[in-house]
Amino acid sequence: MGAKNQDDEITNRRMKERLPIPDLSIRVRQRSIFAIASDWRAAAGVDFNRYGVALQCNAPYKKGNRIYLSFRGPYISLDNVAAQVVSCVRSDDGFRIGAVFLYWQDEEQYDVNIDNSLSRIERIYHDQHYCMASA
Repeated sequence: MGAKNQDDEITNRRMKERLPIPDLSIRVRQRSIFAIASDWRAAAGVDFNRYGVALQCNAPYKKGNRIYLSFRGPYISLDNVAAQVVSCVRSDDGFRIGAVFLYWQDEEQYDVNIDNSLSRIERIYHDQHYCMASA
């Protein structure tokens, strides 16, 4: 049992394990006064849990900015989930964005429907991931 490395605590802020989401289609748009429906951009999902998501995007998003996400996949359809960008790092394929969902961070923003929907998505990918791992 060694002492915890401070860098380990900084790099892994996740409350819960994130799961790979290879077939989850994600669209993202940044909060803006001028935003319209055509502002949605496709993003590739890297990993997910009901508290946050990592995305691979073509464009950078500034840390601290609010974004909205829409999810489509097998048995999944969820729109306009508010999140806050917590990291943006250049990668080989563009930018890796880390975001936390805002529904659980503040009592006034809590939405049981969003919580249930994101928990359902997490459960689908949890079952899928661990069924494939045990096969």
